Order: sequence, then C-alpha cells, then structure tokens
Amino acid sequence: MGERFAWDEILEELILFSVTKKKTEEEQAKRRRKQIIAVPPSEIYAPHAYLILCYREILNDSEKIRFRKNYLRKVTPDEPDIIILQDIKDLVLFLLVTSVSPQFINFFHLPIADRFLRALIIYFQRFVQIWEDLVNERAATMKKAPNPLARGHRSRYADELHTLRCVLGREYADLLMGCRDGPRYHHMITNSKRTATQSQGEKDLRIYEALISVAHRVVWIALQRKHFTLIELELHRLLRTEAYNTAQRQSGSQLIQDMLEDDIRVLHGPKTTVKTRKLLRNSPLPHELIYADCDYRLLSLGIVDIDIHHPKIAYLRNALLVDEEKLSQLEIKVGILGHNRSDYDIMLMPHKPEEPIEPTEIDLLKKKSLETRRSIFATKITLEQEEVEILPEIEILEEFPVKEIQEVNEKYDKIREKARIKWILREIRRRERKATDSIYVSTTTLD
Repeated sequence: MGERFAWDEILEELILFSVTKKKTEEEQAKRRRKQIIAVPPSEIYAPHAYLILCYREILNDSEKIRFRKNYLRKVTPDEPDIIILQDIKDLVLFLLVTSVSPQFINFFHLPIADRFLRALIIYFQRFVQIWEDLVNERAATMKKAPNPLARGHRSRYADELHTLRCVLGREYADLLMGCRDGPRYHHMITNSKRTATQSQGEKDLRIYEALISVAHRVVWIALQRKHFTLIELELHRLLRTEAYNTAQRQSGSQLIQDMLEDDIRVLHGPKTTVKTRKLLRNSPLPHELIYADCDYRLLSLGIVDIDIHHPKIAYLRNALLVDEEKLSQLEIKVGILGHNRSDYDIMLMPHKPEEPIEPTEIDLLKKKSLETRRSIFATKITLEQEEVEILPEIEILEEFPVKEIQEVNEKYDKIREKARIKWILREIRRRERKATDSIYVSTTTLD
C-alpha cells in the first residue's frame, strides 16, 4: 500500500501521515514520563501494608440484600433459628473490605479455629465484667481509705482470669503447633506437607496477623459491640507482648495505664520476668501456659475423656464444647451465641424495644410455631442438663484415664464447609476483578 500525504497550509509543505503519528505518540509518551516523575515517592516504607485489614462499619440496603441472598446461613423449619459462631464469622468476612488469601479462609474455617474463637469470647466476656467491677469500685472508694480485709473478691477475680487464660492458651498453642486439623498451616510445613529446612515467616505472618484482626471483630460483635478498644488492647497484649502492642500505640488509650497496680495485677496476672531481648520471647498467653500452674483438667478439655467432678470444670467444658442451641437451656452465656436471630437485625445488633402492642392472630401463630420448634430439642437438652447439675463426689483416682475423644459433629461440619466454599469463591472473584481492573488501567494509560 502507498503512503498517504497531505498539504500543510501553515508550513506550506507535504506531510506524511505515518511520520506525524509517530511524533504525536512520542510526545504523549514524554508527557506521561514527566507526569510519573512529578509524583513524589511515598516517605513511609510499609512492606506489609497488605496485612492492614479494613472493614465496613455499616451496610446499605443493596449490600444487606446481597448478604442475605448469598452469604446468610439458611435454616430449615425443623432447626432452631439461633445465632451460632459461623453467623458472626460470615458477617465479619462480609464486612471485610481488604482481600485475604484463600489459605487464610481455609484456616479460619477449621474446627480448631472455632474453638479458639469461642475460648476468646468466654475469656473476654469475664474480662470485661471484672474490668467494669474494678473501675466502679475505684470510683466508689476514691475518697475512702482502702480496707485490706475486704479484698477477698480480688483474689477470686485473679484466679478466674488465670483459669480462663489457661483454657485460651491451650487452644492458641494448638493453633501454633499445628495440632489436630492444622499441621499444614505450621510455619515449618510446606504446601506439599513436607518439613521445611527454614521457617516460613511470611506464611506465618499472613495467617496470624489476619487472625488477630478478624478475631478482634468476632469477639467485639459477640459481646454486643461493647468495649472495642479494651478488647483490642488485651488481645494484642496476650498475643504480641507489650513491645509489639500496635493497638496501644495506635489508639493511645490509657484504659489500663490509668488503673492502680493492684487492679492491673488482677487483670493481667503476676508480671513476667523482664528480659533484655525483645525477639525470641514467648507472648504472655503461651508464657503463662508453660510456666504457671494450670489444672490438668483444664488442659484436657475436649481432648481426653475424663470424669469431671468439679462444677467449674463442667461449666467450662460445656461453655467451650456444647452446641450453641443448648447454651440457653444449660443457662450458660457465651456472648450472643444461642440467642434467637429474630431478636437481632442482619448486622447482629439487637432490635430496639418497642412499645407493647396487642398481639394479632399472625403473631400468636408465629409464637406457637416457635414454641413447637423449641420443644423438639427440649427433651434431649433437659436430660443433659440434669447430668451436669448432679455431680458426683470427688474421688481420688490411682491412675489417670487417658482416652482420646473423637469429636464428630456432622451438622456443624456441613455448615462450616458450605461457608468456606462461599468465601473462597468470593476471594477468587475479587482477585479476578482486581486483575481485570489493573489490565484495563494499563491499557487505558497506554492508549
């Protein structure tokens, strides 16, 4: 094909179209280079900025419809419509704006991770109650001299928190060591389930940094969205140590520092021996598990089948292991777990109390159907409740019976597996959308 020419009246000469096109492209490229150079580089070096997870605080109407349609757990008519741990996890993952890896989704839906989250809820539920009692007591006795003989409840508070930290530390140690369902997530195991010659720090970082952030949201929602900063500070202290408590530095809160030393000792336990080094140290939670005196019955909950003769041990076993539908019948409170979903909105916030209205026929039918659904599970639960309340007397055993418990819960395993597949598909779609967006941006800049 021949070249195309045109007459330029300004320059009074012939112009070759192909040459002018190349000149304009070169000028545009130079212009782009100048714009790129003109952008000042960031002065903040953040190689792990992807670990900072962002969340939505509210949902608009379209997002609520999408969550209810695609991610909200469906309940059959013969099942109790109550809040379970998976409901809170689904809400937190939907509110999560930052993309996470499918590996973390798999890890987050392990049964051992559910037990860790439930132990966190149990611990922080009591921790917040004791913190409120200590603050109210200090405010009441601000202008009075303290009575050393009237502080027996403080030792009881300290013992209760130590007991709960032992249970929580055991669950956290199982996660770290890759026990039961999590050996492939251990930092010394590769994807091919072979032992690595060097610790995979990046793999450990991706999993546990995301776990700390998501667990904080799960506990906060389970405790009816109260004491956000207090929960975050204590969670970071337990899992990171004081030297790496990023929540303390970012919030600048003085909730704990402003308290008396005796109150802090009640909440945190005795101070650990201070070491000069900040690396290669145990965080407070595993440190207390290793070096403090923990009841062997607490460390064997859900692992070894033993006869429980103490009401406190029986209570903790049921609070940690029993199904959510049985918690209200056993009069055990674990956050909002076991509450009716009809009492909460889609964000798991309690409905505001309304003025009493005379019930209509439809309301009476709904109430009657709800009572019949509850009665299906009443007989089994009352029998188990009688077994818990009637405790035999303490007997001294010559030999400790070691019999491993085989946990099989097909119902919750199916719920967990369905949710895991949904959230993995969502993350895959997110990555594909992000890749197409980046390709579109690169093509538009080149044009």
